[in-house]
Amino acid sequence: MTGLGFHDRIKAAGFENLAVIIDNDAKREELLALLDDLFATGTRDDWVARLRKADIVSAPINTLLEASNDPDVIANGYVTHVDYPKYGKKLKVHGTPWQFSKTPAKAGIAPELGQHNEAVLCELGYSAAEIKDLKARKVI
Repeated sequence: MTGLGFHDRIKAAGFENLAVIIDNDAKREELLALLDDLFATGTRDDWVARLRKADIVSAPINTLLEASNDPDVIANGYVTHVDYPKYGKKLKVHGTPWQFSKTPAKAGIAPELGQHNEAVLCELGYSAAEIKDLKARKVI
């Protein structure tokens, strides 16, 4: 941290002992703003390289697009493709990060607004005539 210029700047700002941020939102915000300023002096990749060179464990935080193209994410099934008939194509979506042996997750699309109105109303005991009336009155 010293070689990266962090220690001197943090110490000068009164954060030599990081305990000052415990239960102190104002100090925590002040420290985060200082760190924002420090990290704004280089790109994400520059900082990861500098931190690793200083033997500080670090990793980039990926954007959603970067994460969805990560080989490990793909290999673990965290990304899947879902058929969107309305658009006539499959779209990449994030899968589930967990797996259950007896109830596997299945990615799908949400129904269109009102898509299942008739089936739900029939299940609730509405007759075809009542549903037709609701449609005529633009209730559904």
